[in-house]
Amino acid sequence: MNPIRLFDYVTPRSEQPKVLAMPKPGVTQLLIFYILPLSLIPCITMYLRLDHQVPKLFFDQLPGNRLLMVSIELLFLQLVLVLAWITQHLAQMVGVKPGFRDALLLITLATTPLWLTSLFYLVPSLSVNVLVHGVAALIAVALVYRGVRYVFGIRERGALFSLTLAIICTAGLGLGVILIGSLISWETIEQLQFAVKKL
Repeated sequence: MNPIRLFDYVTPRSEQPKVLAMPKPGVTQLLIFYILPLSLIPCITMYLRLDHQVPKLFFDQLPGNRLLMVSIELLFLQLVLVLAWITQHLAQMVGVKPGFRDALLLITLATTPLWLTSLFYLVPSLSVNVLVHGVAALIAVALVYRGVRYVFGIRERGALFSLTLAIICTAGLGLGVILIGSLISWETIEQLQFAVKKL
């Protein structure tokens, strides 16, 4: 499986017979060779950033082994399988019944810019990170739109916009759940650490 060739499914060439005849990667292939490696990037960059560049700020409150635990938790929380399953069912509201593989392909491609921009965590500039992540979010929205059009094969403009908006709103809600879950975990770890110190 060529990761770069996956984007052929959401390009204008997607209507060409050669592209349509290309076998789509299976769920297991996407998960092992694309999703898991890319979803490791945010965890690794976060760990490197917090461990090596600002240790006094974080390690007084959060030792390395616990920070690694939070990074691993983020890895599992950001897996796109649940969002792909939701997307598959959202498509039914516009009369389309895509397979789980197609839904996972769409979500995987749309999430790729957000995974890659986590490399900018290593840049010690909040403004640069905000700008890069804003651009990545816009690219992700465009990829969702193109995925709905070319992967799901929806051409009617109303259905196209409705499903795209529904997927984007669901993804935004999922991101909020991830952030809240991370904050709860962080708070729990700090409380446990404080309780241990009191003993």
